[in-house]
Amino acid sequence: MATTDDFLVQVWKQQLDTGLRVMEALVEGATKLREIQLEAAARAHADLDATRKSVAAATDIGRLLELQVEWARANTQRCAEYWRSLYDVAARTQADIAGSVVRRLPAPAAAPAAPADASKEAVLNLLDQAYKQWLDATQQFYRVPTMPMPAAAKPEKRPSA
Repeated sequence: MATTDDFLVQVWKQQLDTGLRVMEALVEGATKLREIQLEAAARAHADLDATRKSVAAATDIGRLLELQVEWARANTQRCAEYWRSLYDVAARTQADIAGSVVRRLPAPAAAPAAPADASKEAVLNLLDQAYKQWLDATQQFYRVPTMPMPAAAKPEKRPSA
């Protein structure tokens, strides 16, 4: 017969395991996002270098126009692939987090019954907290520091005549 202490230890282990699984899903998602970004940056750099060489070798306006259209079309396709990949990673991460939170240990036989509404609310709160943490981490990942404009670059105000 299970005691209350045994039940509390099991619940605590379950919560700790859930937290670790959520963190693992977040780290895997962030790592995959970084890999996608690095691959996209490397491809963009190689494409720009190749386009620059093609433009330098072009001898007429028709060829320049053709290069511009090809570059724009390829860039649009790569951009769509990039955002689709980011969406796929975000959706997969969200599914992994939800799966981690919903996963439960079997309850001991002598465990006190918890109200169904309370457990649903607890799961929803955990999901909400995990999503907020994931969103904060993603926003920090994409945050670009802003730099103040140097005084020399600011436009001067001229007196009205």
